[in-house]
Amino acid sequence: MRRTFAAGAVILMLLNFSALAEDAPTRGGILTYMIPADAPPSFDGHREATFATIHAMAPFYSVLILANPDNPSDTTQFVCDVCSAIPEPTDGGRTYAFPIRTDVKFHDGSPLTAYDVVASWSRIVDPPDGVISARQGYYSMIDKVEAPDPRTVVFHLKFATAAFIPALADPYAFIYEKAILDKDQHWYEKNVMCSGPFLFKEYVTGQSISGVRNPDYYRPGLPHLDGFIGIFADKQAVRVAAIKGDRAAIEFRGFPPSTRDELVAALGGQITVQESDWNCGNPITPNHKRKPFDDVRVRRALTLAIDRWHGAAAMAKISVMKTVGGVGFPGSPLAIGPTSSGRGPRRNGCSKKPGRKV
Repeated sequence: MRRTFAAGAVILMLLNFSALAEDAPTRGGILTYMIPADAPPSFDGHREATFATIHAMAPFYSVLILANPDNPSDTTQFVCDVCSAIPEPTDGGRTYAFPIRTDVKFHDGSPLTAYDVVASWSRIVDPPDGVISARQGYYSMIDKVEAPDPRTVVFHLKFATAAFIPALADPYAFIYEKAILDKDQHWYEKNVMCSGPFLFKEYVTGQSISGVRNPDYYRPGLPHLDGFIGIFADKQAVRVAAIKGDRAAIEFRGFPPSTRDELVAALGGQITVQESDWNCGNPITPNHKRKPFDDVRVRRALTLAIDRWHGAAAMAKISVMKTVGGVGFPGSPLAIGPTSSGRGPRRNGCSKKPGRKV
């Protein structure tokens, strides 16, 4: 078996659509992968922000829209999941009416309707008392979400913004069943009921989570896999040993460069590497209400004193840090291009080093 590890974002492409651009997928098999955590804090994607939840739960769930799994490197392409078309906005860019597919069912057999989508997104945008929404701040542009009928979801925005569609394609924005939420808003923290490509099979606390192919999945022929097993292991040595010993095929989170080189040296042609930039950093926040940091010149001097380019080269040898930048993510339309200083690309974030793919 070819063994690999890859960035967390790839899990949605691999498990939800089971396709990689350069490899023709074949049907069958159980994918075993490593999750670098001892357990997710909860199963609720709306509540959590950790990869431990997304790596464990994403294979079970549907979302409204997502990044194009056939071309994930293009950060401007989005495709429907439970909708049937991404609409053009009306009302000066402030209203989006999404038509919802008619063939989507939850794993309990209930049809998924616009009311389920509205209940899920309303919980994210404006959670009820006692419910946590980790990304509520992402959606300050949304005024309200409503369903005028069972097959239409309408987002009304406070103001027009090109950031709306990309923000909507959040992989944590699982579609939950309204009937369950109406009874218990906290049910999804410990339970699974969804409409995605895999049916929940088993969760062994601190050990593993598994799923099997959903025979009623609304995308014909998918998923390609018979099932999957995610193994929780917070120690890197355990994950490395599992990949070396062919007990796992992939690690979606990524390893430091030295571990990558160790695995490549040990496995040779049996392993492949995928690398990409990560959007991360170590922020330094001076207290601008205290002297001398109340002086903008002092704050500017502090940031100019940090040699990001030489620092990134050193950090890249031992961590995921690599690409220097600002607000725009590397490779995105707003990313900063080459600088006049001749130091090369000046991009945002840091790099994941390395990732691997099946």
